[in-house]
Amino acid sequence: MPSIKPFLSIVGLCLFALAPSLAQERSVSRRSDLEIAIPKLEIPVMSIDGYLNEEVWSQAAVTGDFMQYTPVDGRPAEDGTKVLLWYDSSALYIGIEAEEIHGEVRSTLADRDNLDNDDRILIVLDTYDDQRSAFAFIVNPIGQQADGTLRDASSSSGFGRGGGEAFSVDENPDYVFTSQGRLTESGYVVEIEIPFKSLRFGKSASQNWGFNVLRKVQHSGYWSSWSGVRLGGASFLAQNGSLSGLSELSRGRVLDINPEIRGALKRGPDPETFERDTTDPLGLNVRYGLSSNMVLNATLNPDFSQIEADVVQINYDPRRSVSFPEKRPFFLDGIEMFRTPTRLIYTRSIANPLAAVKVAGKSGSTTIAALSAVDNAGPSIADVDAAYVNAIRLKRDLGAQNSVGVVYTDRMHDDWANRVFAIDGNVIARDKYSFRAQTGFSSTSDIDGLAPMWNASASVSTRKWSGGLNTSGYHADFDPAVGFLSRGNQVSIGANVVRTIYGNEGDFLERSTLSFRLSGAWDYDGFMNGDDPEDIRFYPTFSFQMRGGWGLRIFTWIETFGYPGNFFTHYYLKTDAGFEPYKGVPNLFNIGPMITLSTPQFNRFSGFIRYAFGRDPNYDEWADANIRTIELEGRYTPTDQLRFELRYDHQQHFRASDKSLVSLSRVPRLKIEYQVTPTLFVRFVGQYRSLYKDALRDDSRTDLPIYFLSDDGSYVKADSRRTNNIQADFLLSYRPTPGTVVFVGYGTAMSEEDTYRFRNLTRQADGFFMKLSYLFRV
Repeated sequence: MPSIKPFLSIVGLCLFALAPSLAQERSVSRRSDLEIAIPKLEIPVMSIDGYLNEEVWSQAAVTGDFMQYTPVDGRPAEDGTKVLLWYDSSALYIGIEAEEIHGEVRSTLADRDNLDNDDRILIVLDTYDDQRSAFAFIVNPIGQQADGTLRDASSSSGFGRGGGEAFSVDENPDYVFTSQGRLTESGYVVEIEIPFKSLRFGKSASQNWGFNVLRKVQHSGYWSSWSGVRLGGASFLAQNGSLSGLSELSRGRVLDINPEIRGALKRGPDPETFERDTTDPLGLNVRYGLSSNMVLNATLNPDFSQIEADVVQINYDPRRSVSFPEKRPFFLDGIEMFRTPTRLIYTRSIANPLAAVKVAGKSGSTTIAALSAVDNAGPSIADVDAAYVNAIRLKRDLGAQNSVGVVYTDRMHDDWANRVFAIDGNVIARDKYSFRAQTGFSSTSDIDGLAPMWNASASVSTRKWSGGLNTSGYHADFDPAVGFLSRGNQVSIGANVVRTIYGNEGDFLERSTLSFRLSGAWDYDGFMNGDDPEDIRFYPTFSFQMRGGWGLRIFTWIETFGYPGNFFTHYYLKTDAGFEPYKGVPNLFNIGPMITLSTPQFNRFSGFIRYAFGRDPNYDEWADANIRTIELEGRYTPTDQLRFELRYDHQQHFRASDKSLVSLSRVPRLKIEYQVTPTLFVRFVGQYRSLYKDALRDDSRTDLPIYFLSDDGSYVKADSRRTNNIQADFLLSYRPTPGTVVFVGYGTAMSEEDTYRFRNLTRQADGFFMKLSYLFRV
């Protein structure tokens, strides 16, 4: 493939330039006092009240000596944190005494998983001690909760974090635990009880669990950690400490029965009265512990009305699809065990399950996760149009953090069937080097043969230098019907180099990161035939972290995009000879910066503003355009119970030829929450989505108007159009524990002809809904 060699040579030069600096780096060292022999104490039932004055706490294991983690690691934390630990046969107990003498403790009566504006404690429990994933339990100074699963941050796109966050927390899973906290003259105290019923862990009589505690101080923006985590390691989880000698742990019978009942009244644009929704009102969820590390979940006719609408995303490249996080409770339990390097299991592809069952857990060194569902496209149980979905994920640990795994999925509907099979492996060496690869194929009933895929990455990460190489390839016929691909029929190769510079203690500029990424993309057959890349992207990025929590990031795009013919198959031009298929110019060149400024977490406000401008494709006409985008988000908490969140997304394209406006998208979104009590809140979400597109023409060549070929064979001129859609949702929520909820809400969708006039509004739909759910924990 001689035409690919120049591109690969540039990639090689990036890695060659990086190698000498990497050779001079030393591996990340670990502290020697990271093992806690935690005592087992059997006492009568104790109240979790935020006071650590009971006699049992005087017998707890005590540790402290936190070290700063970000933005600069290796320094003693400015404020002291003491951790107290003990356990009985049914739960783990953790006490936190946090000093705060340099600024105000920031804490609000926040709803679950909404603690980003607060000081907080993050507890990491790797109950299998396998350094693959961990439970995350998060509390603010008055005991409000967040939780989820914690994993090492993926290096698939960045190849080296360059001093950035080395972990990510998926806060969508919810676990039952108890916490209470209080402010003190010197800081705050938090008391936590984590029942073993809420965890998965091994069967051995004596166990060691990976353990860490992180603390976020909002007025400074600093994270500190108990285990002294250092930046630049290939794995965050590998730098955990441990709780040793845990024995005779009893989960008892783990049986959660969660019935639910819901009802709704709906009205379309024409009816004057509301009509009752005919959807089946009853649903049931069951969670059963087959063992201490294996859980069975089942659901029948589940309801997902509690899920907030997805936030609109700006898609800078419409050739790519965007994904959204899973938020539905049934799918979230054990979701981390279904993960694969390529997202071959994407549970949101199961849109409306009539019934589903799954098993997830670990047997020895083998992770087992299996899911079966009946996805119903029909309106109810009585009128089913079923697709049958199966997904199996098996992964075997091979010492340290190395592993090998397989994944199988299928989806069947009537006479159509799709199946996917893949194998993958992961290797981490010397806490600096990592390699990950996956390969497989899909088989679809209406396509002959097998369609292959691959995904591989290699990276090296140290405190000052990081870098790596990645490649992925997806055949034109590769179809993961139960998974997600942002763009198929593509092969990509990329390289990345990152240099991080740390300031001295007390400097205004605490950390600077310079990164350079080069990538190329081909359509699959073009790569196999040795063609030149269709897309070449070069992304220099400069990031700066300032004292006090200010952040500045300057991202620059320098790109060449090839004409994607399959994107315009329904485009036609009307000529003297009749309608002819549209054909765009072969390449478009793009260049411009995107600047992001983020504020610290002030006492009541935080936010960011992002501005981008420059040359970018006019995708609607495949021509050069000048782009202008603005993203703005602000969070304001005037009281400890009231929160405002305003977001505004703005994107417009001007034709480079005559500066005329070709497209304009504006989306303001306002969320208001009032937390009446720790478990009761009211919420309003309002969103206005305005979209304008000019009449399309062949701007790059003939200037002729563009026509669309419709399904009935007629040609429709691509005239200008404008839409203004308004959505408003009100919700009253009572949620004392995960699974026990009362929701009462109202939602409406409207439209108007003139943007932002709010007159002559046309109702599209509205309705009331109610849901009751109760968690019976046997």
